[in-house]
Amino acid sequence: MVETTAGVVGLGKMGGNMAKHLLDEGFEVYGHDLQPGAREAFADYGGIVADSGRDVARQSDVTITSLPNSEIVKGVYTGEGGLAHESVDTTFLEMSTIAPPTTEIVADAVEETPAEILDAPITGGPENSRDGTLTGLVGGKEAVFDSEHAQDVLQALCAELHYAGSSGAGHAMKLLNNTMSMGNLLLAMETVALGARYGIDSERLWEILGNASATSVAFESRMPRVLERDFEAGFSVDFARKDVGLAVDMADSEDFPMVMGSLVHRLYTQASDEGFGEEDVGAVVKMFEQELEDRVGGE
Repeated sequence: MVETTAGVVGLGKMGGNMAKHLLDEGFEVYGHDLQPGAREAFADYGGIVADSGRDVARQSDVTITSLPNSEIVKGVYTGEGGLAHESVDTTFLEMSTIAPPTTEIVADAVEETPAEILDAPITGGPENSRDGTLTGLVGGKEAVFDSEHAQDVLQALCAELHYAGSSGAGHAMKLLNNTMSMGNLLLAMETVALGARYGIDSERLWEILGNASATSVAFESRMPRVLERDFEAGFSVDFARKDVGLAVDMADSEDFPMVMGSLVHRLYTQASDEGFGEEDVGAVVKMFEQELEDRVGGE
């Protein structure tokens, strides 16, 4: 059994899988989620269900928060019964994808308590959270990042760890990463749709472009699923739209004209409006297929 105790607030696809991996690694893990099914699945796997998020944090050396959006994160930390409380002494790892201004609000609230906080968003999907191969992008006090308890949990969950800088830098890096990744994917899907129109076999497109200078992590992870016409959401079009939108908001706050990022956001918004929002991001290929009347894969 690992000496560091861990807590997870938000036991959805990512948080629930991280909790299970920590249990596999020998951690004692406390957890809470508003959804009864998520709590039950966590308990069935050996986790200790707490009555509230604050109770999770009170009993954990390190407390992960993995939540859907900025407003929920803000409420969980600063609302009634919130985590930022004088009775809580833990190191928070805020692993959601949220706007940097929310990071500042939450960090300021935690600063008034005995606890510490790192913004520690992650890249990778549910499968990476399950097997401990995430990439962590961490902002906050470097001494807290280097502390034993924080490193125990971060090293267990992440194959790669990057310290980005002071508070907010981790969440900012996540938005920058997702904007680049989702932009790469849009161009890739438009390109393979054109290749299909030209008459090039879809498998041949994948074989050649996946081994040429054109390739990217986003293309390599999504193209096999596109070929199988598998659009069950791992990371949905709506999530991509949200994250790139946050990056555009960040650019606006810095008076930075994010021309390409704004175009990427508009195209994901269009894909969502056309009915693909709950599908995996690879489904943006359908938007280009509709224009070209050809289909990639699935022959």
